[in-house]
Amino acid sequence: MSFYNSIPLLPNDPILGLPLIYAADSRKNKVNLGIGAYKTAEGLPLVLNCVKKAETIILQKHYNKEYLPIDGHKELIEDTLQLIFGKDLAQIGCDRLYAAQTIGGSGALRTAGEFFSKLIGRNIFLPQPTWPNHKSIFEKSNLNVGSYPYFNTHDNSLDFKGMCQAISNLPPCSSILLHACCHNPTGVDPTIEQWRELSDLIKKKKIFPLFDCAYQGFGANLEEDVQSIRTFALDGHEMMIAYSFAKNFGLYGERVGVLTIMTNNRESIPKIGSQIRTLIRGNYSSPPLHGARIVSTILKSRELTTDWVTELENMCGRIKEMRKALVAALLVKGKGKNFNSILKQMGLFSFIGLTKEQVDKIRDEYAIYTPSNGRINLAGLNTLNIEYVADALLSVL
Repeated sequence: MSFYNSIPLLPNDPILGLPLIYAADSRKNKVNLGIGAYKTAEGLPLVLNCVKKAETIILQKHYNKEYLPIDGHKELIEDTLQLIFGKDLAQIGCDRLYAAQTIGGSGALRTAGEFFSKLIGRNIFLPQPTWPNHKSIFEKSNLNVGSYPYFNTHDNSLDFKGMCQAISNLPPCSSILLHACCHNPTGVDPTIEQWRELSDLIKKKKIFPLFDCAYQGFGANLEEDVQSIRTFALDGHEMMIAYSFAKNFGLYGERVGVLTIMTNNRESIPKIGSQIRTLIRGNYSSPPLHGARIVSTILKSRELTTDWVTELENMCGRIKEMRKALVAALLVKGKGKNFNSILKQMGLFSFIGLTKEQVDKIRDEYAIYTPSNGRINLAGLNTLNIEYVADALLSVL
């Protein structure tokens, strides 16, 4: 007899399970367009030079390895608030903000979900489509998870009208998840004018915004990519922001994230902090140290910050080149089909509406790997495989 006999076998994660299947594929022409991580033109992971320099500085300082406080690395938190709010931070007021370091952006989302479920409301609404793990995170946070229209599949554009109509009908004291920039998986973002309209509507309907900010710097630039958050902050919203340093610092495995909570009642800050610290303590006790030191070392150095911005711009530049090259290849080979909507998308991803059957077909016949929703990681493309990928896509579209 075993206590484990009745445990069911669950499927692999639809995204994090892809590298395992890809690695087992022996075909030499295989292409990995799956997990949302930047890759070089050679298809290799990239460690930023500024990160290497920061790690050298950290090593030379002979730091200890003591636990961080429950809410994390003080300098990292200060730097994160500056990145998110910039020159508007003084107007917004630090005394309206409480922030805690978390285990990546996912840890920030989970902590936000548990905080909201425990203390504010039980309903959260996600864009359709969204990052698949959002639903799991918030269901496990004991929230009722609904959705609202986001993407118009007829012309691969933002369904802004449907989005606004749905928000108008959401119950008060619900939360709404918003992607700050580079929407995952579609790459389609509202304009700044649409963000202002959404801010007015969400405030009027007494809905609580939760921003997922995982790609700052991968869209237009570091400033414009957080204008959505700054618009809501200056409009006086109470809200939460889950921030990830995985993509823009290349610190995927270091799990560096920050949860920021904004309130209009400054006296509630100690209460909010006590609740967040209690949630963290009962979950993972305190956050990891090394990645936080790396980010803080870079952002506290003018030279390393300059290096980081340059490297981030170079990563974005390569992704934009691959986006244009993919569209060009599709247009040349596509016999009059229109793929210009891809050019309007932002960030790491392209979303052209592949069905699960089409995803399975290009995997089986061409060894091209994407998640089941058809999201393409453009960083997986290079000059050697882009024609091959375009042929595969056109074979199923």
